Amino acid sequence: MSKDAVEACRLSLMIMRAHLSDFDRAIGVRTMVELVDSPFFTCRAKEIAPDHHVITIPLGLVCRFYVLADLLCGYLQGSKVMLNLDVNEEWESLWRLPRGLYPLFGAPDARTDWRKELEVLHSGVCTPEAAYDVASMTSLALMFIVGHEAAHVYRRHGPQLRAMKQLDVVRTPEDERYFRRFAETDADVMATHWVMLAQDVGRLTARENGWEFSTVTAYFRLSYAVTVLYALFDVHRKHMGSYLEGIYMHPMVRRHVFAVAGAMASANEPEAYGIWPRLEVFGWVHCAFGLNGLNIDTLMGKFGKVPKGYNAVPVSSLHYDSQSMPAVQAAYDREMRFYAVMAACHESLGVLRMGTTPEAVRFEVPDGRTLAELLEAGDPAVRAAHAMSVRAEAVRAR
Repeated sequence: MSKDAVEACRLSLMIMRAHLSDFDRAIGVRTMVELVDSPFFTCRAKEIAPDHHVITIPLGLVCRFYVLADLLCGYLQGSKVMLNLDVNEEWESLWRLPRGLYPLFGAPDARTDWRKELEVLHSGVCTPEAAYDVASMTSLALMFIVGHEAAHVYRRHGPQLRAMKQLDVVRTPEDERYFRRFAETDADVMATHWVMLAQDVGRLTARENGWEFSTVTAYFRLSYAVTVLYALFDVHRKHMGSYLEGIYMHPMVRRHVFAVAGAMASANEPEAYGIWPRLEVFGWVHCAFGLNGLNIDTLMGKFGKVPKGYNAVPVSSLHYDSQSMPAVQAAYDREMRFYAVMAACHESLGVLRMGTTPEAVRFEVPDGRTLAELLEAGDPAVRAAHAMSVRAEAVRAR
């Protein structure tokens, strides 16, 4: 990473540390943040003692983000021709990474030096004229990552799950899986609020000190950065149906949650409201074109071949085309109905002191008629959330 990127990331950590300190005092917990020397993607909010947490961010994730953002910026002035690719479950099993992209998207291999391989890849794809943008986007992505993990702490997801088990609100492994799925979406919503708040604080600080600050540039970079971040995640599962189970939504759905929650968070800021939706789309579209350019280069063999009989593209699970958007919207609608029911249950149980979702960033619980229709339709996620809500209500009534 460049010196500018390192300094930008250091500044992001300082800003987030200030936010974390405020929440520590308000909630009554202690939280530390550590960057760990690891090639892996997985971040954690570990409870090392009662009310004492450590957020660990692997350098592998930060460095891979930096390289991918730099690579994609090289396509900003390139072709805007989009590949239409039908990503179905059968096709998904035939996908493999070309060897040249292993350092960026592949699983870590103890037999190789991940830093050296990533540096070699970066030297061939870097975009020097975009160095400052890439540094800024890397710092914004780091801020979002820390915000996501911090939300697990301040929303008390771990302790709340233990309490709900003890109170017989969460009864089965399926209940626990659905709670964890809610917790990941909840963390995405909170992280979105925090990075939007950081942009507002940056704008006000610049104004007070007479510094130059462009809200347009800041929002574009933020939108682009979060899109790049989700483009890195879980590249091996691409089909929407692959995410009906488990604790994470499809990366495209998570990206849509960011867009909507960002618009909600900006609603109370007169200077931001109206600007964010347009720039959010602008950042997403430019990143999507970059990913499409990467697909074309991969298809042309720039990053090596894949085994015979396998497909090389799409490289990322964050693949957009006109055919996929109805499925993305349907999945988003389903997930957010489930999320709203679970969030109400989570916040109303009343056994733990926790941070609350900002009033501006709240997803409405379905009304009685809509909820009845969803239950009758047999949506397992909504049914599980409703059952837990009923049991939580019984606990509160004791």
